[in-house]
Amino acid sequence: MGKLIRLTFLSASSFVLYASALTVGNLHRSRHASLNLNSCLKSFPTASTSAADIIDQEQDGIDSTSISQFQNDYTIREPFYSELQVIASLVTSGFHPELDSNPILRPIRMLLELDRLQNNFPYPGDENRHLYLVCEAKKEKKVVGFCDIDARIPAKKKENPFSPFASTIYRPHPYFSDLTVDPNYRRKGIASALVEEGERRAKDMNCEEMFLGVASTNTVALDLYSNMGYEIIVPTGDILEFVKRQEGVRMLRRT
Repeated sequence: MGKLIRLTFLSASSFVLYASALTVGNLHRSRHASLNLNSCLKSFPTASTSAADIIDQEQDGIDSTSISQFQNDYTIREPFYSELQVIASLVTSGFHPELDSNPILRPIRMLLELDRLQNNFPYPGDENRHLYLVCEAKKEKKVVGFCDIDARIPAKKKENPFSPFASTIYRPHPYFSDLTVDPNYRRKGIASALVEEGERRAKDMNCEEMFLGVASTNTVALDLYSNMGYEIIVPTGDILEFVKRQEGVRMLRRT
């Protein structure tokens, strides 16, 4: 199983490079292309680390659906590896909706997300410190929500310079990220339910707090998290360097 997973990951990585090359070629050949190579590269930022802004569209979702009805319609669970392609599409739509109508750039963005999700998939031994969660619509048997809770503490590069998993920056942990909900299923309490389940799982990891990042311009999401008990913190020390790399993101913490 381990070999199969690794081969799949390499295949996705190779396809990203191949598709990128095709895209650049197509853009140069097309008379109607309005994007140049520089704008294409800007369309592919580094992996998202903040909670998705889509939560601002369901600020009152949990009030419109009773808990019992929610449990009848949806279930929150850990995903299967085979579902990562669906999740990659979901994350792409959630974080990059401007690409939904772009038949060239959206597939490449989705492959980049798939590559990241495969590479970061919780492998045996990680389950007590890192997990993915999905929300499944029971009737449709469809994944409609996703989030990532990561409580791992990677070794710093200066402490273990030869480790491929070592990091040059410190990310607060447990860190809640990649929260996204299918646009057709928003305002149903799914985002709130994923946050609450993420908090419960963090407690199971013996964590007394949870961090997340929100765009400073997303006042509705900031208000929502504030109502859920999150407080904006002033980053210091190692966390400050992490926040500097997240443009326009405010760090929140709930204890």
